[in-house]
Amino acid sequence: MHYIDPFESKEILSRLKTTRGHIAGVERMIEEEKTCEEILVQLLAIRSSIQKVSAAVAQRYANTCLLEALEQRENRQEVLNKAIETIMKLTQ
Repeated sequence: MHYIDPFESKEILSRLKTTRGHIAGVERMIEEEKTCEEILVQLLAIRSSIQKVSAAVAQRYANTCLLEALEQRENRQEVLNKAIETIMKLTQ
């Protein structure tokens, strides 16, 4: 089983910390009664950040974990179906 390498982990953790900052910012904005438009802009930034993290992890999954699973299992179609199902959940 492959895990995310230290460089990738650092990048992903940095994005998640940024996301956490955006969430805290939205909480403050709501408390300060900022406009809906301002809050929505921050929510879009949060969604974008999470999508980038998801894409990075999905790419790592496809490039390492999935390939390894395909090499080690006899039922390659089952492995592919599970991978497709997992990745499709990211788009919902």
